[in-house]
Amino acid sequence: MNKLPKAKVAIVKVEDGKVEQAVREAINLLGGITQFTKDAEEVLLKPNLLSAPKDKSTRDKIRSDPRILEALSNILLENNQRVLIADNSGVGHPGGTRVALKNSGYLKLAEKDDRIAVRPLGKNGLVVSEINGNNLKTANIAKDVIDAEIIINVPKMKTHGLTLYTGAIKNLFGTVCGSDKSRIHSAFPTISSFSQSLVDIYAFEKEKITLNVMDAIIAVEGMGPGASGTPVEMNLILASADAVALDAVAFHLMGHDPKKVPATRLAAEQGLGVIDINKIEILGEKIKDHARKFHLPKTAILARIPFSRFAHFFMIHIPIYQTGCIGCKACERACPQSVITIKKTEEGSPHPEIDYGGCISCFTCVEVCPEACYTTRSKNLWKVWLTLAIVGALGALAIILAVLLA
Repeated sequence: MNKLPKAKVAIVKVEDGKVEQAVREAINLLGGITQFTKDAEEVLLKPNLLSAPKDKSTRDKIRSDPRILEALSNILLENNQRVLIADNSGVGHPGGTRVALKNSGYLKLAEKDDRIAVRPLGKNGLVVSEINGNNLKTANIAKDVIDAEIIINVPKMKTHGLTLYTGAIKNLFGTVCGSDKSRIHSAFPTISSFSQSLVDIYAFEKEKITLNVMDAIIAVEGMGPGASGTPVEMNLILASADAVALDAVAFHLMGHDPKKVPATRLAAEQGLGVIDINKIEILGEKIKDHARKFHLPKTAILARIPFSRFAHFFMIHIPIYQTGCIGCKACERACPQSVITIKKTEEGSPHPEIDYGGCISCFTCVEVCPEACYTTRSKNLWKVWLTLAIVGALGALAIILAVLLA
């Protein structure tokens, strides 16, 4: 394995809401925009859209802040480069991404300058791509991504019910188009196998991703990355050419060891970036001045158990509907297994019905629900306690027999 150069991560505080100033400072700390975009005629900005509910407070914690995209667009336009802002939402129907782009505030950016284009990833077609990763061999990648000269990845700092954390690496799952997301979720349902698939996608696209600029203005803790998560005001912009290093620093800022995150750890082990904080040069603000202890998802235990099959059977969580369904059918459409059906009670109130026989606990329903209607609970925890009780009883019996026979 080739020795990786020392990674650099810029951390800049957003003062008095001056987002563009912070973005510019972060990029300048890394040496300026031209080293990342070179002579490209057009640069693709890949935000984290996920969904964009009409409620502003919910929207602000879910999607990449449009002010960051505006700042990057201004910088690129000054460099005489066209801008394409594109992503797929997780809403699960053709019009979902268009609505999310409108509600997100991204479409307004295209109205300011005709050199800025905003559209759903996939609208320009897809390419069945040979990923040839450790897990993922092929994937339907957006043609805009395949055709891009340069990509600037614009993730958001959030916890994630399945992958524990979503940042620079996880954000690239949004470059997969259509039903192929469902296929990948179904084919690789455990946290370890799905995380490796994310790493495979990153490895495939890595050469084009010259810069990662993270929205850590409002982060998410708890049962992220959607409406069920809890917002945390960090007021930071993070930037790095190394997506692995960026994710490592972000998770340190969240108060946890980045080696807990399977995707970050696997990417580092496969030589795709730097995870060791001692080998990362921090520019700007210091981690210790801004680090907090984020609450992780209830499903976080799955990321810490080394035996994925054991974890998947005994410790797996399942989505549970609580209350508040408005009948939008986002979860029904987005479910990769098609096991959610929106039905109505006798009183006419909508509610989701889940066929748990086909549920793979990907928590896509939790992600896309705009009303935070879902929580999670352990599916087989009673089996763990029963197993431990039986083992304990047998152990006690063995000791008693040993004493009696001595």
